[in-house]
Amino acid sequence: MIRTPLPAAILNLVLGVLFVYWAYSHVQADNGWGFFSILLSALAAYDLYMSFRYFSLHFKIKKMNKKK
Repeated sequence: MIRTPLPAAILNLVLGVLFVYWAYSHVQADNGWGFFSILLSALAAYDLYMSFRYFSLHFKIKKMNKKK
């Protein structure tokens, strides 16, 4: 039985949202973009991208299993 990538997608989505929030609050606290804010934004972008990929893979697997 193939494991579903849905838990990884949800985890990456939650982490991506948290990194976006932390980057936003860091920019507001420091009145500008610093290294840490850019790093958090890059991590958020990567996590949100991976979440999208895992969700699409989950639905592809679900669609393939439905055809069987």
